[in-house]
Amino acid sequence: MRRFLLGAVLLILACGGAATLPAPSQTSPSRTSAATPTATIDVADMMGAFPPTTFFVIGGQDATIKAIALLNHSIKYRIPFSGKDPQVATGPLGGLSGGGVYVLDQITEGARVRLFDTESGNEHASRVIAGATVHGTGVGHGALAVDGSSGVVYALLRKADGIAVDGFNPNTLTPSRSVLTQLRCGERLAAASGRVAVACMSEGGLVIDDSGKSTKLLATHSFVAMAMLGDGTLVAGGADGSLVRLQRHAIDFEVVNTLKDYGMGLIPDGIAVNAGCCFYYGILDPQAKDVQVRSVVGAMMLIAFPAATPPTGGLFVQAPFAYYVIGSKARHIDINQGFQEVMADLGGPVVPGAVSDR
Repeated sequence: MRRFLLGAVLLILACGGAATLPAPSQTSPSRTSAATPTATIDVADMMGAFPPTTFFVIGGQDATIKAIALLNHSIKYRIPFSGKDPQVATGPLGGLSGGGVYVLDQITEGARVRLFDTESGNEHASRVIAGATVHGTGVGHGALAVDGSSGVVYALLRKADGIAVDGFNPNTLTPSRSVLTQLRCGERLAAASGRVAVACMSEGGLVIDDSGKSTKLLATHSFVAMAMLGDGTLVAGGADGSLVRLQRHAIDFEVVNTLKDYGMGLIPDGIAVNAGCCFYYGILDPQAKDVQVRSVVGAMMLIAFPAATPPTGGLFVQAPFAYYVIGSKARHIDINQGFQEVMADLGGPVVPGAVSDR
């Protein structure tokens, strides 16, 4: 009990506010800086209890990407963008000791990829793909991915001959190769351990590139979410909770009916990866009064949202928290104890972009 109370106190102090517990469940289970710095409050790291995570959200009262610190909820810096649908992804490499945050946006000359230092927001590299346009997703992520094993950055782009996935050096953003080309459709991109996947969400189709070997797969249902573990294991799911899993060296889907059998439907972009560990699934519960963390048979982890207040743009997990946005507010919930809190109210609609462990 004393340990539980200590964890609660540390969370309240770290977040600079009053944390809340969910109601009991009602159901079953650079060279130049392009970022605008913001004054921050220096706080202790609570004896290492919480990692210095950064949550990137897009929108609000101005057209910028906000880097929100976990420890004191301050906005560390803002990154301006062009166009209406920028994409954000983070990576462990990027030639930077603190890792990098990558931004894909649209300018007149073409699609632009930029690398920023996660801690300072300083810009370190920029590359324009002439004649290409950003294949936006509407939620700030899903068209830009970083393979954590190699650092290679991948972008989902529209070109004259169709949709393509281009790879870039993580440090210089020099183009490497077009991994997939002339695709007819594709709304979400994921990459890990040399595997690149593009999902045709409405058709339930996947195009996989495993280090140069391409495979096409088709599920029996459409997708609303897709995510990939660090080892290349992929899971995609439908609105009714139907899931398919593709292991790293598998050539066909494994059907997973756990969510569907429990009557739990996925929220859009509602599959998140907890580092190399496991998947978390975002669901809607009409009887839930607040956001809740649950588990079902087989230790499948769920984040349940009230049907009246669903999140926008899905969720991210960077232990020990899950991150999401509802309306104008960036929020997080402790995946172990269920504490939750508003990190920032941005004064207007926002969408999530990425989470970094820095």
